Amino acid sequence: MSLVSEQLIPWQKKFGRNNLPWQNTKNPYSIWISEIMLQQTQVKTVLSYYQKFMIAFPNVKTLALADEDSVMKLWSGLGYYARARNLHESAKIIYKKFNGEFPSSLIDLLSLPGIGRSSAGAICSFAYNQKTPILDGNVKRVFARFYGIKDWTGILSVERKLWNLAELNLPENKIDKYNQALMDLGATLCIKKEPHCYKCPISKTCKSFIYKWTDIIPATKPKRDKPTQKSYFYIFQCNTKILFIKKPKKGIWGGLWSFPEFKEKLDIEKWIYNELNFKSFSLLSAGIITSAFTHYNLEMNYQYLELKEPRGKNNLNGSSWHENDQIDNGAYPAPVKKLVKKLLKDRTI
Repeated sequence: MSLVSEQLIPWQKKFGRNNLPWQNTKNPYSIWISEIMLQQTQVKTVLSYYQKFMIAFPNVKTLALADEDSVMKLWSGLGYYARARNLHESAKIIYKKFNGEFPSSLIDLLSLPGIGRSSAGAICSFAYNQKTPILDGNVKRVFARFYGIKDWTGILSVERKLWNLAELNLPENKIDKYNQALMDLGATLCIKKEPHCYKCPISKTCKSFIYKWTDIIPATKPKRDKPTQKSYFYIFQCNTKILFIKKPKKGIWGGLWSFPEFKEKLDIEKWIYNELNFKSFSLLSAGIITSAFTHYNLEMNYQYLELKEPRGKNNLNGSSWHENDQIDNGAYPAPVKKLVKKLLKDRTI
């Protein structure tokens, strides 16, 4: 055993996280769902989503045969929606190509949409006791500090070095306990700011602790000013229903329902008459809200309009009228839910 694993495995048993809903099981499906949800998302956020998701889709077959709206509805608010679409697509592949049997091969797992090297390694080690390393954000931070790596861990050459170190430190047995220990250490003690080094089982041989580098390692990602993109959103209400369009699978909020969106301001009177087939409308309110994404900020300029005197069916492809009291629990982006809730509340005041 390496010095790291020798210290971490007994520490994890005593001080680690051992009672999370996806632990104490060898079910690869359960482990897979948790691994995908935990990508770029904290455990405390994932807990409620995971439990609801597993109740609705307890196995590969139920997920594979589910309609996309049902999957996206349960993911709504968790963010990074490509994860949900990839999860759904992977379930279909497992159901058809692998006859519903969850793959145990690292290569087969890596062939599935949305499963990267670290997630595949976690599934193989936790479900199948295979000697596979992991390298999520928490583990990167642990190794960067332990070995005194001062460069940003997102650099390709640094990431390769970290993968090599992850492989070198693998023990011959208790792989699942060791990998869990690494994640627990990064999540609970070796945190980004003010790590709890005095409680750490490997601090005595950690270069960052010895040389007092914990405040500079890991290095922060080089800052770039995020651009702001502007879009115009139109919220059309008729009686108790609001008009929505399903977003394309690629792009922000892919597969979710959102308001009609445009890059330029509409000639609204003409557009409502020609596309929506209403004779008249009234403007209820207007404003601007901003949503932050990984690579840019979105300035959402919105108008909230009430439509009157329908002439017939609207001509807007992919659109659908939804009851406003059902939106809070549906497959909609969190900013959309929040805005609808605010507008409806303001209207009743």
